Amino acid sequence: MSPEGVGERMIDQKSLVESIVIMVFSAAMYAVTYAFDEVPPILALCVQPTVFPRAILILMFLLALLQAVKAVRLSPADISKLKPYKPVPGIVYVTSIFLIGFFILMPIIGTFPTLIVFCPALAFIWGERRWLLMALSFSGFAVFIYALFVAILNTPLP
Repeated sequence: MSPEGVGERMIDQKSLVESIVIMVFSAAMYAVTYAFDEVPPILALCVQPTVFPRAILILMFLLALLQAVKAVRLSPADISKLKPYKPVPGIVYVTSIFLIGFFILMPIIGTFPTLIVFCPALAFIWGERRWLLMALSFSGFAVFIYALFVAILNTPLP
């Protein structure tokens, strides 16, 4: 019989499952990048459209792998330090529904009208009530998006 905690290996199952889901998602999305069209070298500016998504997906995979390794190498002392699981607050689900609605509405009415509807609605459900500050920040955000994509990157917005 070994002393308590000696030679035992505990697994943080929640972190392990999260990391596995992220690694599977990253691998699947990486495979999707092979369906991207090749861009002629003169238009690619030395970087193909697949480079950035693949780099992000590789980084996601590696970070999830690190999380998985840490999840299976916890000592009993580390387990006792883990925070207890809390249920996901309802605002997370409401925000997710708003984000899905944003992506559904954007192609229909356009980027800026969707931002005008989405930003104040999201701030309101999050509990923000300083309307002047919200109006200034949303206006600045819309100007920034326009300047970045339309003026600087010369990319039309939907």
